[in-house]
Amino acid sequence: MTDTNPLAQPMLARRMLRLAVMAALQPLKASAGVATISSPGVWPTPQEKLPALLVNTPTEQKTAVTTGQANFTTGSSIVIQGQLSRSSPEEALDALEALAFAVENAVLTDYWVTRTVQRFTSVQTESEVTSEGGPHLAGFRMTLVGEMFETFDPTLVQPAETPWPPQSPVIVPLESMRIHLDTAQPFDASGTYPDPPFPDAVNPAPRTTGPDGRDEGALDIQLPQP
Repeated sequence: MTDTNPLAQPMLARRMLRLAVMAALQPLKASAGVATISSPGVWPTPQEKLPALLVNTPTEQKTAVTTGQANFTTGSSIVIQGQLSRSSPEEALDALEALAFAVENAVLTDYWVTRTVQRFTSVQTESEVTSEGGPHLAGFRMTLVGEMFETFDPTLVQPAETPWPPQSPVIVPLESMRIHLDTAQPFDASGTYPDPPFPDAVNPAPRTTGPDGRDEGALDIQLPQP
């Protein structure tokens, strides 16, 4: 099977999560009658563009996994703001709760979203219904925190326009490998062998233990191989 993930390219974890969530919400235009799905979007949205879903990633926190190369467990918040209007506060609240339910199901069951994150550590939703001289407006702010693994590899080639780092490390291709085995047991107690593979490890003769300066086993690998 071919992986057709449109997000399969190097990018920050928070951007990958935001794009995956935006893609997951698109079917709600047909199934839930959502008129506008935008990122970051404008609050409040004009009446003619409601119901609306606005998506943003305002906060992120990276926690180191190892020393050395920069590897992180990244917690990124994805905020989805829903807006709609109805003729009564009861209708507005019911419609808002239905929209929030549709959003949670769309995001938390989406194939690419669930592949992007290791897990969602929390989901928090705040709702409000108001009326000021017109239709009753209702809105929710849903904050999901997704946990992802993120690494910054110094060997990756940087784009030409990137001012830093000025030069990536050069990785020498592996062309051959030679493995020698000079064991402590068995060993030759009195023999002397020229050009031992590990001269600093050879005990002088007569010896009571190895290594003795000869190969008990050797492997020579030439790369690349067909």
